[in-house]
Amino acid sequence: MAHILQKNKIMYNISCIHPTCRPRLARQTRDKWLNYARNPEKIEYITYFDSFDQKELRKKISKKGNIIEVYSPYSFGIVKKCNAAAKLATAKCIVVATDDTIPEIDWDEKLIESADWNKEVVLNTMDGTEKFDKRAYMVKTVILSKKRYNKLGYVLHPNFKHVYCDNFHTWISHKDDVVIQRKNIMFEHLHPSIGKSEADQFYVNASTQEEYDYGSKVFHNLIKENFNKFEEKKLFKKYLNESDPQKKYILAYVLITAGVDQAKLINNSQISAKI
Repeated sequence: MAHILQKNKIMYNISCIHPTCRPRLARQTRDKWLNYARNPEKIEYITYFDSFDQKELRKKISKKGNIIEVYSPYSFGIVKKCNAAAKLATAKCIVVATDDTIPEIDWDEKLIESADWNKEVVLNTMDGTEKFDKRAYMVKTVILSKKRYNKLGYVLHPNFKHVYCDNFHTWISHKDDVVIQRKNIMFEHLHPSIGKSEADQFYVNASTQEEYDYGSKVFHNLIKENFNKFEEKKLFKKYLNESDPQKKYILAYVLITAGVDQAKLINNSQISAKI
């Protein structure tokens, strides 16, 4: 498939990867992302569709300028589609677009200017849910450098299907100290849980207790696989020496999530906020 995209290769600033099971809404959302961009022609937009159309499935992929559409049989959740789309991304900055996320005007220019995309970077922006979601550590909208993607080998860990994939993205990004805070950039998340959109059957199916239990189990197993005593010692020392309250809070989140006793942190510093 990748060889199809090599013809007339253009250097893009940003690769948007958009996993979807809602073709009409996805295309409407794509139009908004490109219309709101300062330089839409410099954005490679890859939409990875769940398709039930046999003609599309036989075609597999279509490309028109900077717009790429990939058609694949149905797969539950965003993770599999997201990682498959990422394999086609060519830009140094990769952004995960979703059906219910809308960027601000000139979002592309602001992203490019916000970090050195030659480095291993994860960006943390605003998504409009901050009034309801008080988890200051949570990384909103998945935005990462190609270098970070190449190191991990994925955008969202492939053991997940949907639920909790963003939690692990948040934890491992903070653990590896690659997060850059850019809360002056907005990618509004029109999530049904806060009344900004209507819940459809796809959303309902992804929000069952069974899916949360599965995602939670995967999350905690991956934490164990990606944390050891050496890292605990290193991060605990960093936590004790950190003077910035927000950074200290985030380090506490990383450590406590990995199983470090919260009392150990409280007894060794002045922090008392619960994660």
